Amino acid sequence: MTNNKILKNLIWLFFDKGIRIFGGLFIGIWIARYLGPSDFGVLNYALAYTAFFLLFVKLGLDQIIVREIVRKPKLTSYFLGTAFGLKLIGSVVSIFSIYVSLFFVEADSTTKIVIFIISAGFVFQSLDVIDYFYQSKVLSKYVVIARNSAFILSSLLNVYLLVYEYDVIYFALANTINLALSGAFLVFVYKKTGGSIRKWRFSKKIAIRLLKFSWPLALSVFLISIHMKIDQVMIGNMLDTEQVGIYSVAVRLAEFWIFIPAILVSTLMPYFVNLRETSSESYHRRLIQLYSLMFWMGVAVGLVTIIFGEDIIQLLFGEDYIGAYGALVFNIWNGIFISQALARGIWMVSEDLQKYRLYNNIIAVILNVTVNILLIPTLGITGAAIATLSAQALSTWVFSFLWRPLRTSTWAMIRSVNPIYLLNFKKGEGWN
Repeated sequence: MTNNKILKNLIWLFFDKGIRIFGGLFIGIWIARYLGPSDFGVLNYALAYTAFFLLFVKLGLDQIIVREIVRKPKLTSYFLGTAFGLKLIGSVVSIFSIYVSLFFVEADSTTKIVIFIISAGFVFQSLDVIDYFYQSKVLSKYVVIARNSAFILSSLLNVYLLVYEYDVIYFALANTINLALSGAFLVFVYKKTGGSIRKWRFSKKIAIRLLKFSWPLALSVFLISIHMKIDQVMIGNMLDTEQVGIYSVAVRLAEFWIFIPAILVSTLMPYFVNLRETSSESYHRRLIQLYSLMFWMGVAVGLVTIIFGEDIIQLLFGEDYIGAYGALVFNIWNGIFISQALARGIWMVSEDLQKYRLYNNIIAVILNVTVNILLIPTLGITGAAIATLSAQALSTWVFSFLWRPLRTSTWAMIRSVNPIYLLNFKKGEGWN
């Protein structure tokens, strides 16, 4: 795989995320100002609640499918067809589970309606397998075209809802329409580039194989969802939806820069899979460089947030959301450990060590929930952010030492704090 191809792919992905992140932030700010902390909290509470049920939709298949297509390109139609079938069944299970769960949740009727509308979009995420195909070919421009077309149309719909002052329920509907349009455009682009969904084939044998590899990742994604979203649900239950709305501003701003590590990981995954097969020395050397890059990007963003965070919140969202500053600072620093964990995901998938990610996440979720229970009543939304940061940091740098296969990788992540690995990495140096 040529450096030129990787660079072109990165440019396309940054173009995609630039439009979606900045455009989404603009629309999000407008929606937050229009709805106010209370209704904005309802919308974000619903998004957090439904995220807990994505286990059956995601199934941990994204990196697994990319890896398998890179290794066995002749079986692409079977990998795509099988993954699509699994995700479609999973989405139906998720929607039904959410419907049943709403009978046991203490929430007003508007909140329940918003939750169910958002969950309806799960079925369209089955078509994300097309994205996996283009990731394996390092051809993300086609996904960029499809998803940005959907994003632009759904953004125009949101603007219409804002101008004519619609209720929060309609903004939830716009979210689902965005997923539907994204799926439709992915299919359109796939056909235009020579692909055919009719050639997809479901294989029971491949399904079992994929689930065998992906179940630790699937549970890890589920636990990560709990880890990242439980704070908003607990704030809604222990405080109120208005505090959820304020906290959501902190979370959205903190997630603003994570698109950079996510793009790097998705683009470099095929590169590292190939590099592992050709040079173990270079493979480990490049991984520790990537860990170092993730760390120092996070530090830079964290320092800027401490200095200018309060002004940024007031400028963008207004005085009603100024209370999000403390939560924003802690959530921003959490990004360091999230981005390093994303980078290590490349290594863990390549080495089939996904189960250890699961073990780490189980401990992290238990810790996060426990600290949330202790800190939210006393420190409010800042306490929730502290809980998330402490759990993520310990999961990434401490709990990993419990598992022998992860120790060298974890030590490499800690050592990568030294900028020499980023600025002047010596040829031939690896984990040691």
